[in-house]
Amino acid sequence: MSVSRTILCSFVAISLSVTAFAGDGETPPSTLTSIVRSALHTNEVMERADSRVRRAAADVKLAGSAVLPRFDLNGRYTRFQKEVSFDVGGGQSFVLQPLGDWNYSADLRQTLFYGLRDWRARDVAKLHNTVARINRLSTASDLVLQVSQAFFDAVAAEQRVGVRKTTIDQVKEQRRVARRRFEVGELTSADVARWTAQLAAERQALVVAEGQAELARQRLARLAGVPKIGQLNPPPTIPPPEGSDDELRHRALEERPEMASLDTQLEAAGLMIKVEKGAWLPEIDAHLQYVGQRSDFPSNNWLSLTFNLRIPVYDGGLTAARVAKAKEDLVEVDVLRRSMIKSILDQADLAIISYRTAVAALEASQTRRDAAREAHRQVDRAYSVGEATATDLLSATTELTDARISAIIAHWTREVAAIALRHAIGAPPVPGVQLPGALDEPAGRTSPTVTPTPTP
Repeated sequence: MSVSRTILCSFVAISLSVTAFAGDGETPPSTLTSIVRSALHTNEVMERADSRVRRAAADVKLAGSAVLPRFDLNGRYTRFQKEVSFDVGGGQSFVLQPLGDWNYSADLRQTLFYGLRDWRARDVAKLHNTVARINRLSTASDLVLQVSQAFFDAVAAEQRVGVRKTTIDQVKEQRRVARRRFEVGELTSADVARWTAQLAAERQALVVAEGQAELARQRLARLAGVPKIGQLNPPPTIPPPEGSDDELRHRALEERPEMASLDTQLEAAGLMIKVEKGAWLPEIDAHLQYVGQRSDFPSNNWLSLTFNLRIPVYDGGLTAARVAKAKEDLVEVDVLRRSMIKSILDQADLAIISYRTAVAALEASQTRRDAAREAHRQVDRAYSVGEATATDLLSATTELTDARISAIIAHWTREVAAIALRHAIGAPPVPGVQLPGALDEPAGRTSPTVTPTPTP
């Protein structure tokens, strides 16, 4: 009885705790690292990349099966119209064709030489498997950059909402002061009307900012594959990669997964030419067979070994055409590789310049914010003693709001620029997030589901 009571009490306690947690309805804070990891596990682009890896692995098994022997068991039963026998004299005869005939065979076939096409085709499939895994790494890096941009957009949007709310509080206070001074005759009704209009404008700007923040959060949640985003906790300052411009460009050509992918594709295309040329070489295969049958003529069972030789002489130019096509494929991959080198260098240059611009813009925006804060303080002091007009204070308030928002945007733009620079040279875009390597196995296949779009 005591044991049952203990179990019941435990169950009630657990139920109450779960109910309290569910009733609280709070989502745990969301960091950039947690959101990026969630996106890497749930986003559709990663599922497609994993599917390509699994397909490439299946192609390796398919190509490898061509070099293995084939073993078949065959059987046949035939019902003839009449039995056929051969009389050998002395009352003895052999049945050549029984009325109901059957036979079976066990066949083992093995290709001994096929112009090395099977082995080289398997090597090509392995290279394509490597390409699929490298492309998955490239896809993951692109996704991390996309999610990071969405994360900092959401952070900036939320902070813009905070600036608007602070400005509204300031304008409310100034309108209250203006009304009091109007009552004692220090200000006119026009001054009070200016503050009222400014308050309405700030409230309108707040509504727009809140809508933009909600859209940014919804987009981030969809990218991360989560139903709801908690409070956003920005990471510390993202460190940019070290090195001179030339060193960063060299690292980009050495470490970008796109270059490794094209180098592997180039090797596979060269090997494919040898695969096609193998059709000009002779083919040899062996066939080991054991046969059993009902009829005793010539024997009711036997074992045979056959070697087949095929020497291609003329195939109407089919092999030559395939070789020519394979050579053009090699040329195409080589041209694509050279084009990719230019594209990667352009991306590296753009990322380097964008980062420097973002750093300079951040410094300028911080200087502007500090100057606007000091100017607002001076104008507010002058306004309180009647040395400045309401228009002067309104202009100073607007400038301070714009300067604060500009500093917020510049700060997070600098973080995105640092991540983009790391991505451009092939480094992990977000420190602390390990991207799937070329040797990592893809995630398991998931059944397709339809998830309704949440209504804000």
